[in-house]
Amino acid sequence: MWSVVRGIIPCDGPSERRSVGILKSEMNRVPPPFRIVFFDNDGTLTANRSTWEYTHKFLGTWDRGKPLLDEHLANRTPYDEFARASTKLWKGFHREKFIERIRTIEIRPGVGDVVAYLKERKILVAVVSSGFSLWREVWKERTDIDWDYYYANDLIFDENDLCTGEIDMQVTDNVPGLNKANWVERICAEPLNIPHEERIFVGDGYGDIPGFEACAFGVAIDPSTEDVRNRADLVLRGEEFPKLLEIFSV
Repeated sequence: MWSVVRGIIPCDGPSERRSVGILKSEMNRVPPPFRIVFFDNDGTLTANRSTWEYTHKFLGTWDRGKPLLDEHLANRTPYDEFARASTKLWKGFHREKFIERIRTIEIRPGVGDVVAYLKERKILVAVVSSGFSLWREVWKERTDIDWDYYYANDLIFDENDLCTGEIDMQVTDNVPGLNKANWVERICAEPLNIPHEERIFVGDGYGDIPGFEACAFGVAIDPSTEDVRNRADLVLRGEEFPKLLEIFSV
């Protein structure tokens, strides 16, 4: 096990102060043992916070999609309702259009090195994302990363690869059994039998908090809210993603 303390780094003004987790170890690393690292996708592994926004803009549906996203973010309307309403706007678009957009999204520097380091050491790597499962094939194409586990939401396409306007929700924070903690527990159950103290979760958003709680150590990358920042054991800026190599050194 390991322990952390939290501190405050003063910035230019009160509104810019940010809390950070400080590891209590001489080398500033997460000590072993840990057997699995979970990652969120959008805003954690990528520089953009929302694939939804990028996709709406790319497909020309942002004028109708923006009010849906604004309402969800401002009032925490049910995520699955937001996702289904957004997806209805994409009926008739070809699957390749979605893949084309995902190919242009910026991946954070250092992601490939961090994942390769973990896999070389036989540490499992998993993505649990409330975004699109289409990302999995793009990860393989762009970085050659083959995740051990990848769970996200499935856009539905017909026999001609046209979007039906429907989505199969696999990961959402408002449906019992489908939040990120549920997926962490499901993956770590038999036959893996990975206990709480051997799990790490890396995320950035409100929906990642249950993931932090289901793991022994949580890392927030550019946290989207103060609540996310306060729930993490360690906070890194986006450009500091490569520092995970030091933190994960075993």
